[in-house]
Amino acid sequence: MTVAACALVLALGGSVLGAPPADAASAGFEYQVTPKADTYKDVPGTDITFDAAAGERSFLWSRYFSTEPVPALSSGDNIGNTFAIRCRNADGTALPTGTESGAYWAANLVPPGEASLTAGLRWLFIAPADGSYTCRLSIVSYSSIIANGRSVTMRVPAGAELARAAYSAMSRWTLLDGSGTVVERGTTVSTSGSTNTPAGGDNIVVYQDAALSTCAAGSGICPGGTDAYTYTRAETWVEAQPRNPDGALCGEPVKSPVAQWNITNAKHHQTVTNTLRMTRSQLGGCTQIRMTLKVRNVDGNPLNIHDGYASGTIAATHGVAFSY
Repeated sequence: MTVAACALVLALGGSVLGAPPADAASAGFEYQVTPKADTYKDVPGTDITFDAAAGERSFLWSRYFSTEPVPALSSGDNIGNTFAIRCRNADGTALPTGTESGAYWAANLVPPGEASLTAGLRWLFIAPADGSYTCRLSIVSYSSIIANGRSVTMRVPAGAELARAAYSAMSRWTLLDGSGTVVERGTTVSTSGSTNTPAGGDNIVVYQDAALSTCAAGSGICPGGTDAYTYTRAETWVEAQPRNPDGALCGEPVKSPVAQWNITNAKHHQTVTNTLRMTRSQLGGCTQIRMTLKVRNVDGNPLNIHDGYASGTIAATHGVAFSY
């Protein structure tokens, strides 16, 4: 299926309705948990290869991408998991230094209450030059329980898919290194701002995904946690303010549904996914929307918003917007 044909796909929520057959789908894939998050395992069968002109944009998203332990784990056997979309040149070489090459979704699996985790990856690939590119789904699972000869096998069940599509007015943004913050209990922050100029359709979709961690007591990631709490309860949403290029505003901002999250010490970190759907009629005659992510710490320990990139220039907190 060509990218032009894929442009007819309708987007809703964190998935894509009426989506074409997957460009790539996996068979079942087993792999080993490692002591640290060191090396991604590419999920066989999820590779897609395509030609693109310099600057050409491709919306990439995962479907049915989950992981589960083989066999079941016991209480305390928490497993960290990082799911990713990763792209490189079709000949296997890395993209140019500094080029954003993918995005990740991460969370701990906390048994026995959780038997599996399912990721929702959404990201916009921008071709750095005329060429041929390959993108795939990857995963790494890690835990301090991998010690003294112990091993744990995880499985990506058959059917994980990576799909690609093109829409109008596609844009992306990433929370750059040094732009993250710690959200104290009872406060709300606005972050990860970007501007989009809708075109080519009456419907507008904004995806905003944020990598969050609770600041547990003694955390080496973020300060301020105490033993008085074993969790952070948070709310997140997307806010889009219609405006014109000169900065003139048009009415009130449009808000997505509020998503609620409980990030316990055992869960540790969680990629939170947020979706705003709106129409051109809600712009009030304006031509642009200024989009921000809102993060509210409702209760518990401080909350860290991760910024920058993981190894391989893989985006942590990031967003995508387009029209159709």
